[in-house]
Amino acid sequence: MVAAGANSGLSAVGASSAYAAGATGAGIKVAVIDTNLDSTVAELQGQVTSDSIDIRASTRAANDIDPDGHGTLVASIIAAKKDGLVMHGVAFDAQILHIRADRPGSCLETGPEDECSFQDPTLAEAIRYAVTRGARIINLSLGGEIDADPTVENAIFAAAAAGVLVVISAGNEGAAPTATEAAMGTSPTEPAYVAGQNGSLGRVVAVGAVGFNRRISDFSNRAGATQNFYLLAPGQRVIAAGPDDNILLPNQPTCVGMATTMCNDADTNQDYYLVSGTSFSAPLVAGALALMLQRFPNITPENALAALLSTADDYVDSAPDAIRGEAAGVGADPVSGVGILNLARAFAPIGSTSFSFGPASVPLSAALAPASGALGDWAEQSGAFNGLVFQDVFERGFRIGEVELAEPRAPFADMSVRANYARASAHAIDFGPASLSWFSPPPEPYDPRTPWAEAPRPTFEAHMKFASTEIATGRGGGPGSLSPAMMLIDDPSGPPQLGRGGSWTSVSQRAGPVTLDFMASAATDRNASGMGVSFATGSGTTRVGYASLSDERTALGGALQSRFGGEDGTRMSAISVETARPVGAWTLSGSIEAAEARVANLDVSGLWTSAWSLNAERPFAGGALRLSLAQPRRAEGGSLFFDAPVEILKSGAIRREARVAGLSPSGREIDLETAWRRQLGPRTTIEAAAALSLSPNHVADAGPETALWFGVRRAW
Repeated sequence: MVAAGANSGLSAVGASSAYAAGATGAGIKVAVIDTNLDSTVAELQGQVTSDSIDIRASTRAANDIDPDGHGTLVASIIAAKKDGLVMHGVAFDAQILHIRADRPGSCLETGPEDECSFQDPTLAEAIRYAVTRGARIINLSLGGEIDADPTVENAIFAAAAAGVLVVISAGNEGAAPTATEAAMGTSPTEPAYVAGQNGSLGRVVAVGAVGFNRRISDFSNRAGATQNFYLLAPGQRVIAAGPDDNILLPNQPTCVGMATTMCNDADTNQDYYLVSGTSFSAPLVAGALALMLQRFPNITPENALAALLSTADDYVDSAPDAIRGEAAGVGADPVSGVGILNLARAFAPIGSTSFSFGPASVPLSAALAPASGALGDWAEQSGAFNGLVFQDVFERGFRIGEVELAEPRAPFADMSVRANYARASAHAIDFGPASLSWFSPPPEPYDPRTPWAEAPRPTFEAHMKFASTEIATGRGGGPGSLSPAMMLIDDPSGPPQLGRGGSWTSVSQRAGPVTLDFMASAATDRNASGMGVSFATGSGTTRVGYASLSDERTALGGALQSRFGGEDGTRMSAISVETARPVGAWTLSGSIEAAEARVANLDVSGLWTSAWSLNAERPFAGGALRLSLAQPRRAEGGSLFFDAPVEILKSGAIRREARVAGLSPSGREIDLETAWRRQLGPRTTIEAAAALSLSPNHVADAGPETALWFGVRRAW
């Protein structure tokens, strides 16, 4: 039974998030350069590689062991196996390359120092051995006074140059030795002080200690000049597996009141201990790096470390630090470095995120843009992006689950633009067979947040009749239609919105009951041309039309190519039928359209759309009342073929698979509108409208949207 207060440190750093992401450390070799390792400890059986070595074996006596079990404890924090016993290591599937490097006999010496010691040539040899044996990470839970001998530092630089990550304990000299002496641990000891130096290549980190109260430990050396490559991790009363007390010197003291040294946790097996010191915070970071390298096989060593550094919890304390005499401020600082290790944040996407479709890198925000237009939520409905792999700023791969698109905008016209035009100066001239009308909207105030915004443009419309021929032209709006359009609800795949319309021209030629018409329009990014034949009878008028439409800005009013890194755009060929006829006091009208759509730069086949509307108008309350029911353009069929990124390989290459996605949305938008308009005398007009949109943007489970409009215009 583990004593109260025992803690592995894993929960404190959010390790469960890494495990949930599939990280275990499998296949990663971590070199532990330390004292001897007891291979009989159950937690480490099968976890130590066969090429483990004692660098000084030739001069070491048979009974020369570390009675504190330092090397065993450190190794267990990194890679003790997950077997349901008391604890497990951070990277429980990693392998330990154990390299014993302590000076022979030093662990058994008694005296003021009473601790194992290491010599620079031996440590350098051990580091070189770790590199040649394929270690991806080296853990150095050791340190000493900084001297002029660069032997160990050069070995660390060489390891970093070989692509190996080096994790070094910052040292336990934080607290002053006596009440009358100054604290020594204002910065990491040797060799941790090299973290962040040019020769470290961003692959060396110094590790300090915090308690489970998330306060920096009194004994921990502070960050000093290594602040950008200094991490804090739990290093007080951390549970670790060590040798049985029968192997050690007489039983370690109990844990009551122990703060900085190893203590027996009084479990029944007596081979688990609560340990304190930066020696035991460093292996938490080494294990975290093993998880990172295994889970993201394409990540570079420096990016693996950068991921931990950039996601650390900032350590802020406004009170002056007892060791350095200065506060731990926001961001990296000489007291706490970059902060406390947080694996939950480190294993979540960091920075910008994107899909890779061929040569194009597409931000997730663009790939999962809101539903809109005729295609609606096709990307969500088809599952086109489900299970795909996207990458973050470190090019790490993350698998997306079931995709939900961003919240779409309501399908209504821009009310602020409409209100601005309602305040326009209106003018009209009528002279015989010709007429001219125009609106001059008031200028909108300059908005420095959107300096690119287009200013409202005046609109006009001119008509001229010559016997049976009529010519009309204008800017904004468009040629008349037998079935009037909605007032408050936009079809984003339709004509340009109010205030952004282009120029248009129409010509019609009547021959008895038959009228032939031609039209063309040109806006900044939308063009159309077409023709139609109308048949007038005593019971009403019917028009059959053909139109060719091009859109250089959207894919049928929404996003398609831009989700894959291209520029949205479509071409359409549409056949339509319109009709209008009086029925008593009412005038009934309607339209229906079917269109074939073509998409550039994507493999799309069979894409076609439908649209329809029904209207009823009559005099009412001194004005005109209109009731409308409509379905804006909707994709009724079509398939997209594309290569989907499904795996990031160790080389960084992306494995893709062919996918087919349907382009029809999940729902069908139905719009209802009631509008009333009345002329109050020769100078005043009043109008009101109410609109309801069901399944807006063709999203089946989208809630209904409503809009109201009321306006009064007076001519002066």
